Amino acid sequence: MSYNILLVEDEKEIRRAMTNFLRREDYHVVAVETGEEALREYTKTDFHLVLLDMMLPGIGGEEVLEWIRRKSDVPILIISALNDELIQLDAFEQSVDDYVVKPFSMNILVHKIASLLRRVYEKQKKEIIYHDLRLLVNNYEVYYQEQTIELTVKEFEILQTMLLNSGKVYSREELLTVVWGYDYFGDSRNIDVHIKNIRKKLPFDCIKTVKGIGYKVDRL
Repeated sequence: MSYNILLVEDEKEIRRAMTNFLRREDYHVVAVETGEEALREYTKTDFHLVLLDMMLPGIGGEEVLEWIRRKSDVPILIISALNDELIQLDAFEQSVDDYVVKPFSMNILVHKIASLLRRVYEKQKKEIIYHDLRLLVNNYEVYYQEQTIELTVKEFEILQTMLLNSGKVYSREELLTVVWGYDYFGDSRNIDVHIKNIRKKLPFDCIKTVKGIGYKVDRL
């Protein structure tokens, strides 16, 4: 599925960097500088996610947020230099879905976006069929030709992550972030051990090594 993202950010360099980074991740991005442009673009396209800076010239981010919320429950991720707890809590009370404080890591932002989009748009997906492998999403059950394959929690989450995003190459660090969380600082080589164990348990090797980068599952 190709996702449409509306990026509202008045700082030119940040806007350009985010746009380029997200497009490399295969997102379709419409990037605007002002609140007025955001409202205009929002009426033209069916967006799956809005990345919204709160400090904008003209119509401010809070007004854009209120306007969108009157019309839609589209996921909104706030990008702001304001690190005040009360401001963040107020934003969540206005039904934003996540909040990122500047400066931020582009890799972390991409993972937050991917996680949010999966949660909203793939929540109806109950299972993944990959050749004769069947994985029940978030149920920690995997079958091959209806025979149960016993995976640990982390092994399942690694396999599920790659099957949900088949074709995408994951670095070890990305898999650690997605599966273990943003605050995990363990050895990235732990991923190699888990991948090795998954390969031993599966009847065929669906996980491919991408030399010098990480791992992926080929698209069907």
